[in-house]
Amino acid sequence: MNVRSLIVAAAVSLCGLPAAAAEPAALSVRIAPGPMDEARGLGHVDVTLTLSDLDAAAGEVLVSLPIVIANTETVAEHLIGLTATDEQGSVPLQVRDDPEALVYARHWLAGRAVSGDLVVSYRAPIDNTPPRRGSGPPYQLRTEGGGFSAVGNTFLLTPPDGRDYQITIDWDLSAMGPGATATSSWGEGDAVLPGAGSADRLWSGVFMAGPMKRYPAEPQNNGFSAAWLGEPPFDPAPLMAWTERLHTWMSDFFQETEEPPYRVFLRFNPINAGGGAALTNSFLTTYGQATTAESIKGTLAHEMIHTWTSLGPGQWYSEGNAVFYQARLPWRAGLISTEDYLQDINDTARRYYTNALNDTPNDQIAARFWEDTRVRTLPYDRGGLYFAVLNDRIRKASAGQRSVDDLILAMIARRRAGLPVTEADWQDLVVAELGEAGGQLTADMLAGGLMLPESDAFSPCFARITRPFRRFELGFEPRSLVGHVKTIAGLIPGSEAEKAGLRIGDVVTYAVAMDSVQGDPERTLTLQVTRDGATFPITYLPRGEWVEAYQWTRKPDVPEAACRP
Repeated sequence: MNVRSLIVAAAVSLCGLPAAAAEPAALSVRIAPGPMDEARGLGHVDVTLTLSDLDAAAGEVLVSLPIVIANTETVAEHLIGLTATDEQGSVPLQVRDDPEALVYARHWLAGRAVSGDLVVSYRAPIDNTPPRRGSGPPYQLRTEGGGFSAVGNTFLLTPPDGRDYQITIDWDLSAMGPGATATSSWGEGDAVLPGAGSADRLWSGVFMAGPMKRYPAEPQNNGFSAAWLGEPPFDPAPLMAWTERLHTWMSDFFQETEEPPYRVFLRFNPINAGGGAALTNSFLTTYGQATTAESIKGTLAHEMIHTWTSLGPGQWYSEGNAVFYQARLPWRAGLISTEDYLQDINDTARRYYTNALNDTPNDQIAARFWEDTRVRTLPYDRGGLYFAVLNDRIRKASAGQRSVDDLILAMIARRRAGLPVTEADWQDLVVAELGEAGGQLTADMLAGGLMLPESDAFSPCFARITRPFRRFELGFEPRSLVGHVKTIAGLIPGSEAEKAGLRIGDVVTYAVAMDSVQGDPERTLTLQVTRDGATFPITYLPRGEWVEAYQWTRKPDVPEAACRP
């Protein structure tokens, strides 16, 4: 999942003061992880922020942190020992919370005027208890293998005053014992963020420390590297070697003059194994007890693509082109088989064409994004198939001389040149390529129109067919699974959920991501149900009516040499 747009939204919502034109201030972030209790999944990280030359009136916001971001809780409500001091001594802090929303925050305000250097210190507790709110990106603080990892947006307070900062990251690993090292999205050990910019840049980085394992064995600041803690159920080194080769190939495909630095962070995820998040120069990928290296190659490829294409008209663009390319580029690079590529196409097609809500207009997705997996997957699935249709039309109109690659590269070139990359800019490129019919295709997609690639759209090796599948159907109102207390409402009579014994008013918990359940037609769902003081599991197959869905099959009479573009 591309999370940069969410982080930008958070930054906008937290920044309440006008930007200043002064020279960049200094912001030092000292991170001191304590000893980790892996058996109980507990630990802590001590954080000290030093902001130089601050001048704030009483009542102004000094630091902020989301309370919830992308349905993920942060440490904002659980901080321990938060203090602030300036040249006059202790600064009393007042608290103000935003109204609850997709991104809402806690702000700490100055109880008196502040001047000079401001030092803010606190302890961020670590608790590996599965997240109460359900599905969300893997941002939160976790401990494993004697170390910790997190995304900055869950534990680093930042000043929202609109100033530019020169930011340094300083690690203190003295409490972690011998053998501990530290890394982040910005480099090995202590690091300086490039240039000057807003403090919320810290929210888009991964932080990891402890007895890490590395690929390559000697960590490096440039090029490709990977880090993990503990013992994944597979050997990460061969997978990371494959990812490194793909990153080199993609860097060339996206016309980099030199391969940019890129880090992969691996860690355990109890609720959405195999998912991940694209962040600054890096990708955080996750695994579960049954995860295999092969099963997360597509995720690694998808998130890597965001390095170049995340900025654009919207989620349908960034996630759509990542879905379109996630297997296509590794296939073109010779890093996966034709059968693997075909499987990826069919997984997306099955989820999209069996989705009962696949006609939901794009402008209705954001409000329902975290409450219903069928809505949440549309920017991915419908966007990916839109790019497949568009690519096919461009190739046929140009007799194979051009493709959607040319338009994507044009958008990247605009971004590199500092030019806008808006929906209108994209539409201009599409219309220039295909005329008004191209513009209408984009409009139809945004309105919820069905995206259906032609039989030979993906490759001359493939042909379009239909196969029967059962629709994904929870059997109750999906928003029942959102929030701290999840109470079943809207139970559908005759559904598999009702047949299994679920009842209206049941309070439930679960430990699996609904997106992955929706995507696997054979995967059962287990809910831990509390009713009348008793807790017990209910397991069922969350499927409803049978429908015909488009799929693609390999044409046996076309040789492999003719398959790849």
